[in-house]
Amino acid sequence: MVIVKYEDLLKERNYTLIDVRTPKEFEEEGIPGAINIPLLLDEERVEVGTAYKQVSPEKAKELGIEAISKRLPEIFKEVQKHAKGRVVFYCARGGMRSGSMSALFAALGYTTWKLEGGYRAYRQYILKNIGEYNKGVKYFVLHGKTGIGKTKILKALEERGYSVLDLEKMADHKGSFFGGVCEEREQSQKRFDSSVFDFLYTKNPEYVLAESESKRIGNVYVQDDIFDSLAEGIHIALDTSIEHRLQIIDEDYAGATLEELQECLDKVGRYIPKAKYKEYSEMLSENKIKELSEILMVEYYDPLYQKSIEKYSYDAEIFYETLDEGVEKVVRYLNEKGIFGKEITE
Repeated sequence: MVIVKYEDLLKERNYTLIDVRTPKEFEEEGIPGAINIPLLLDEERVEVGTAYKQVSPEKAKELGIEAISKRLPEIFKEVQKHAKGRVVFYCARGGMRSGSMSALFAALGYTTWKLEGGYRAYRQYILKNIGEYNKGVKYFVLHGKTGIGKTKILKALEERGYSVLDLEKMADHKGSFFGGVCEEREQSQKRFDSSVFDFLYTKNPEYVLAESESKRIGNVYVQDDIFDSLAEGIHIALDTSIEHRLQIIDEDYAGATLEELQECLDKVGRYIPKAKYKEYSEMLSENKIKELSEILMVEYYDPLYQKSIEKYSYDAEIFYETLDEGVEKVVRYLNEKGIFGKEITE
């Protein structure tokens, strides 16, 4: 068994990274590209931890061994199924869980490594080095009011092979009080940081296209280096008709329930007069979604975005009636700047 630092692991190519922590730990803070083959399941880890605190370390070890022994055949099959090249195990701090798995599979004939310091050391490394990997990257930043389709345009540009840093996708949030609606999972700061680092490391981009963002997106915060690069980038103002914006909003929130929308409206209610909040709530209860969307954009969100928009001077201002037109105009602008995508074809 070899102990390897994460920065040295980045230089390797032929390995399989296996996270032996519980499914819950992995979901909250995994390393991109890792496969979760847990030594203990969520409830088993709770039982072992409780025994450690309330009974004794010996009892905790006994319970742990009993639980693990039952799952060893399944664990072996999973490792056998996924293992390619060196097998690198990690846990929370590079301790007993990853060490025991590394030793076991080394005895079974596998070439095994253990990640030094586990996930904790990995996180310390990426937080320290995100700024380094971000140095020299040229940012093209799309601005525009809510519902204008910035995210959709970025997605279309990415499909054409442009380098796109979609921070809202990484944050599992669309921004604004309604941004968490229709998202499949709650955002995690650790998962978000990992996604940004992984993008910068694997893509090694000379430029990125991104959307103008606040420091906070939902419950996560954009790293200082990335936020500064957004502010210092080349800024492009986008605009479209109110009718088109309403169509985009309708598409984005088509799966939302009235209860979810009301929860978001309650957050807006903290910042508007009570009479306005009552009016908006009544419209929502009457299912006047389109009418409410237009009022919220014009009366609440547009004035907020206008303050942000006025902070910057723009290298280009682009108006479009359809998203396809918007994409084509952005592509034309980028080509004039010497930025070309790579059309992705099968």
